[in-house]
Amino acid sequence: MVTLSDIFGMQGEFGHITVKMAYKLIRCKKLLFATLDEHVFSFVFFSVVRSVLGKNTVALFLRPEQCFLPGKLKYRLKWLLFRALRHLPGLTIVAITPFNVVAKYAQVATAGVRDPEYWDLHDGVSVQYPKETSLSAQVRSMAGHKRLCTAIGVLNAGKGLEFLADALEQFPQIKEHTQIVVAGSANPHTRGVLKKLSDTGAIVIDRFLSDAELLSLISASELVWACYNPGYDQASGIFGRAVQLGSVPITREGAVVSRLAFEHGIPFIPVRYGITEQLAEVLIAGRSSVGDQIGPDDAEIGEWRRSFIEVINAGLAGRS
Repeated sequence: MVTLSDIFGMQGEFGHITVKMAYKLIRCKKLLFATLDEHVFSFVFFSVVRSVLGKNTVALFLRPEQCFLPGKLKYRLKWLLFRALRHLPGLTIVAITPFNVVAKYAQVATAGVRDPEYWDLHDGVSVQYPKETSLSAQVRSMAGHKRLCTAIGVLNAGKGLEFLADALEQFPQIKEHTQIVVAGSANPHTRGVLKKLSDTGAIVIDRFLSDAELLSLISASELVWACYNPGYDQASGIFGRAVQLGSVPITREGAVVSRLAFEHGIPFIPVRYGITEQLAEVLIAGRSSVGDQIGPDDAEIGEWRRSFIEVINAGLAGRS
């Protein structure tokens, strides 16, 4: 997988912001925040200072949906903040979902592009498919003749695993057709649901996965779980890798990723969250649920890559 540092020829900086690093971030000619979401106040500070100095700053906005959540003052304040920031000279805020998918993001961002994790396996010529790993070979062997449906990545409360576990518990016939695999690092709050998944026939691998293992499991799977909790509504790297590798993502009906898939003709299976009967039907039917629909080819994924690079370069050059 390529990194933003590789593509744009920029030096990556990570970790706690020291005085030395702060000076470097202010003084550098071009600055790209790979994510502004985790350190909003630092992002605002550096963007304003650099704007005063006439320097260009670009930032990726991973969770713009938070600006539109109801019920809490902090979300309204975030909306007001980004409404103002998008007019700051020299600053380009880039949502990782295109505006033609979620038009309201144009209120809080300068541009909308496809998440880098929707095209990061493309090297500029074609998608680079992963090699089989011992883990993917082992899982494939354990599944036997059954199709694989993999839920993978950081296994936290937002990933909708309770919904998946409920379906397996209520419809044991699922495991006659589809082998569920749940793999990745879990937090303490999800250990209970992982046990439930294991007890109902899922293969559970509770440990950190290397990039090679993660990609090999996605590539080996007919279905990939991206039907996340309604409170977790944003672009998804797991969804993006599934699209690149030809697996069919199961998504939540109405989610951002479902809307993106629909707009771009990407094969996907939307499920109404919490309706276990519908999910069971999908897991039993498998890929046949999407018929003969074909996903994006190398050329289309390459165009997503090119468009992203063009938008970022324009922002870094002050042309956005």
